[in-house]
Amino acid sequence: MKTFDWLLMATALQILFCFDTTYCFVTMIPVLNKVVSKFDERLINISYVFEHPESITNQSLSYEAHVLRELKDMKMTVAYYVVSSESMNRLLKRTVDVCSYVKRPNSDRLVKVLYDHMARNNRLPSVCPIPARERFYIHDLRPAAITIPGFLPENNFIFDTSFHTGALLQPLFQLRYHGRLMRIINGNIFPTMQPQPSTRPKSPMSDK
Repeated sequence: MKTFDWLLMATALQILFCFDTTYCFVTMIPVLNKVVSKFDERLINISYVFEHPESITNQSLSYEAHVLRELKDMKMTVAYYVVSSESMNRLLKRTVDVCSYVKRPNSDRLVKVLYDHMARNNRLPSVCPIPARERFYIHDLRPAAITIPGFLPENNFIFDTSFHTGALLQPLFQLRYHGRLMRIINGNIFPTMQPQPSTRPKSPMSDK
């Protein structure tokens, strides 16, 4: 049997069995193809490493942040965009007062999902204002291990996280993730495709 015919039959069997959820375990994972970082070098220094960008289930990200000046009145905005060849549509946007969240972490369920996942075995801000010379890190953050809300469509996406600080909320840093949500059915990836090869990003990257 030709490889294509075998894959077609396997797909048909997966679909047949998955009409009954007793036999089917479906999950969604984000597969990244690019990460872009921008930051104000007067206030903070950020570096990152994107490991295994060619993989689907074994990608990982590591970050280091060195705060150069005291940071207060900080806001974080997260936005999720669905991307097609013709358009980029924002599906959700949320702005969080970082200092308020640090004091009351249960105040925002969506942010708590992301924060709790990143906080494991890492060092994130736990007090506010954030004093100068503080260092924070996130090591081996695996996108495939993040719980994805069920309402997000299987499509190309941009996930944007941006931070602003001070009374005038000047830009502090931004991390923008480009990728695609993909289904995993009973351990098999659908559609059967590999992420596009990407050049290993420089660390750090700024607007120069």
